[in-house]
Amino acid sequence: MRKIKIWPIPITFIICILFLTGCGDDEYTLSLTIDGKGTVSLDGTKYENSTTVTYEENKVVSVTHSANTDWEFEEYTGDLTGTASSKTLTMNSDKSFTAIFTLTDSVAINGTVYDSNSAALQGVTVSSGSGANQVTAITDSNGAYSMDNVPVPDNKIVYLTFVKDGFADQTYYFEKVRSEMTLKKITMLREYYLKVQNNFYNSGSTAPIPGNYTYTENYVKILSASYDSTLSFNKWSGDVPSSENVSAESISITMDKNRTIRADFIQFTTYTIQVDWNENYGSVAQEPEGYSIVAGSNIHLSNTPDDGYLFSYWIDNHGQIYETSTLDFYLNENVEYTCIFNKKTYPLIVEKSGEGTYRIEPVSDTMTYLKDTSVTLTAIPAYGWLFRRWQNSVSSTNQQVIFLMDTDKTITLVFEKPYARFMGQVTKDNHDGLEGVKVIAGSQSTLTDENGFFLLDKANLPINTDTMIILFYKQGYCVHSAAYSVYDQIEVNVFPQLSDTCHMLASIIQTLKILSGQISEDLYFDINANNQPDLSEVVYMLQCVAE
Repeated sequence: MRKIKIWPIPITFIICILFLTGCGDDEYTLSLTIDGKGTVSLDGTKYENSTTVTYEENKVVSVTHSANTDWEFEEYTGDLTGTASSKTLTMNSDKSFTAIFTLTDSVAINGTVYDSNSAALQGVTVSSGSGANQVTAITDSNGAYSMDNVPVPDNKIVYLTFVKDGFADQTYYFEKVRSEMTLKKITMLREYYLKVQNNFYNSGSTAPIPGNYTYTENYVKILSASYDSTLSFNKWSGDVPSSENVSAESISITMDKNRTIRADFIQFTTYTIQVDWNENYGSVAQEPEGYSIVAGSNIHLSNTPDDGYLFSYWIDNHGQIYETSTLDFYLNENVEYTCIFNKKTYPLIVEKSGEGTYRIEPVSDTMTYLKDTSVTLTAIPAYGWLFRRWQNSVSSTNQQVIFLMDTDKTITLVFEKPYARFMGQVTKDNHDGLEGVKVIAGSQSTLTDENGFFLLDKANLPINTDTMIILFYKQGYCVHSAAYSVYDQIEVNVFPQLSDTCHMLASIIQTLKILSGQISEDLYFDINANNQPDLSEVVYMLQCVAE
């Protein structure tokens, strides 16, 4: 058998093999802290917040920086130092460094915060600035705080806010006078809550109203009770200071602790009263006012109708009607009253002059109408008559009128017969005016004046003809007649001549026939100036026929 010789292996060699096979390349961590507002790039990767990055052994890391707006780079500290804009760091071990950025205009501030008893306050948040430029600090067990890079606004006034639960926020401001400042002691006041309660909140109240309120310590608050006639104030209860009279309607509270205080009221027996009416017709007043009123109270109700309306009656919830304008009663139950207003009624009086009638719509037996009723009147003349006009409360020449009954009205309806107007001068054969001539037209007549002039106004026209006979008569002169074409309200100018010698039988008889339509026998007689018969009876007959 062949023997194999085993040579001994040195222990150092074994250790070296284990080291080489178990380890390979080493890795190290780089801890970056960013103080302030800026960006640090590690091998091209940007970091805006503190971070930790792992690199292989001997890795050369390139470091650059850039500051945010209003900030500037100050320096590197730690395993990397200096102010250069570009640096390198060889990772041959775990390393850490800080990039420090400062505001271009900032101040360092430190100080202490205490309570009202001069005890240091720990855990107070102190802040300044806002948004990306806000700087904060927390007070330690000694109430101390310290802040760097506190931003300074353009107006150079720096604000600090102090916040802590259970204390009122405190704000302090100052003008920047140097880059580093130690402020005077800041005192923060505790806050206490005041809970105000009310056992009859629907009827009684307090000032302030029931609710939860927060006040700074030692603040003095006045509480007052207010209430309506349905309540009586009894007392304050709860955390009322011993120095206060609990029966007083107003008390003073010093906020030296959390307090709950209640206003206690005693409620009277009450009844409800409801009053209804149409607000478009008038108004109603109630004394005392209110919906819920203490039992036994004397209630007074009154009303005021609007223009054009009248009070009619009250009616209650039992159906009882009251016609008195005002009501007075004692409240001993829940009640409801309704005030009834109605429109006014106005009388309409229609009068007429002449012959005719009218039609009215709407028809009213009493000729009274509610306010603002629309009434239509239509004129209807009698045979041989004409409608002329409405007058008095309504003025119109339209045969039909429409109007509103907004007041008492009296309306006169005027009918007239158709008429003509005759005027002129009666003369002799020598053209001199003839005085005292009787001018006859139908039933109207007149006499000429000293110069023979006359005016026969409103001579009624005959029916169903457009011709009218005018007679001119004077003792000692021939009767003269003439026919004229006429129509309603025409004005006719006439200038007849009368002769003192004439044969008038034919003209008289013809005139009588025309006027009466009844004369059939012929009467002949001579009339002359020297031997003239009395014609008064003939003239009288002519007048009667005309009438």
